Formats: sequence, structure tokens, C-alpha cells
Amino acid sequence: MGDTRINYDEQFGIETFKRRICSELGEPFWLKLADGLALPDMETEAGCKCRNMYSFISRLETMADEKTVRRILYRVRHGLHPSQSAWAREEFLKIGDLDMFLQKHLERETERFVELNREHRDFYGQEITDEVLEFIQKNPSMLAPVRHGNKLHCMAFPYNMKEYLNAADDTMRRYHACHCPFAKESILSDMPVSSTLCYCSLGHVMNFTEAFLDRELEGRVVRSVLNGDLTCEYEIMIPEEIMKTENE
Repeated sequence: MGDTRINYDEQFGIETFKRRICSELGEPFWLKLADGLALPDMETEAGCKCRNMYSFISRLETMADEKTVRRILYRVRHGLHPSQSAWAREEFLKIGDLDMFLQKHLERETERFVELNREHRDFYGQEITDEVLEFIQKNPSMLAPVRHGNKLHCMAFPYNMKEYLNAADDTMRRYHACHCPFAKESILSDMPVSSTLCYCSLGHVMNFTEAFLDRELEGRVVRSVLNGDLTCEYEIMIPEEIMKTENE
């Protein structure tokens, strides 16, 4: 999917959403949006099945057009910035070819997980069992973007891959796939948070691609567990000038 070793140097929370919304639409808009709402808190949302985020995103979607909402959420991107993956730009320029860069990145990441499995070490607390490793190897876009024409395809890691693979039903599979503390518990309720929130995860995924291509990009959420899918998947558009270079 991208940079699996990134250091998160910003405290992510509702303040991250506020900064992006104020930057895009101004503080008066934020004050109107937040008026009367119990703002979602990452530490307590699970206890209310993420009802606060449900209300927050629902109101945001009624107050701003779809394109603007998606742009705001994409820039939230869990507080990440392409500068945190600056190493990727240097490596891309050194290799000088998109497909070769992606292939080398995939090989390196695959070997890392083979090593984690062999040495019985975890990945952010996740046990890399033989079954988990096989699942990862069958879905390479979890480790590095996979190019299909002028698009890059990416798939998010399930939050708990072992439980995801062993889930008794699709609802629990979606639950174990979701990473978002602002939405995860809503999957087990009758009021799941709008899948529009997943554009924040798109931004998280695109952070790596924007880092090595050194430009802002466009993308879309293709599949989302909040929307009833069993995986979270994304497409990123490759700029025309990059495609021209690849085709020369």
C-alpha cells in the first residue's frame, strides 16, 4: 500500500478535521457545523458506537457539496504529510521508472513480511501467521500500489488480519478490517458512519504516492467496509506527464 514504516508525528483527532475544514471553508463554517453537536473524540467514540461521528459527517455532507467534503477529508489523511515519506522521492528519482520503482518496493515489503513471519515478530501488534502471510502475498496492492493503465490500485491492511480471515460472518469481517476509531464500532450498529469518511483513508494511502511523485494527485474510494464491502480499496490517478514518460 505504501510506506509501512512511517512515523506519526502529529496527534490525530477532531482538531485535525477542524484545521482542514477551517482552511477550506473558514472558521464561521466550522462554528455552524459544530453548533449543538457532541464532537467525536477518538478515545470515547467506541462507547457510543460512533454516533457522534455519524452526526458530524452527516451534517458536514448536508452543509457542503460532495466534492468539497471529499477534498477536506482527503487532506485530513490521519495527520500525515508527504514529507514523512521523503525517502521515496529520492529512491524514485534514482530508479527513474515508475513500474520498476513499484516492483522493487513490493519486493522489499514482501521480504519484510516473510521475515516477520519467519522470526515470529508482529506488525504493529498483528501476528503474521502463515495464513496472514499467504493473504498478503495474494494481495500485493496491500504492500505497494499496483498499476493498471493510468491508475494505481491500493488495498488497505485489515486492522486485525488474523481475526479478519477467521471471522464467522461478513459483518465481523468488515469490523476486523476497519482501522478507524471514529467509525469501526458503528459497523456493529444499525447506523454505520457514512463511507464518505473513508476519503480520509484515501488520503492516508495517497500520502506515499504523492511523496514519491512529488505532486498532489486525484483518487477515489473504490471499496469500503463502511459501504458494505469486505475490503477497503482505492484508485489513484497517474498524471498524464508521468504516463508519457512511462510510454516512451
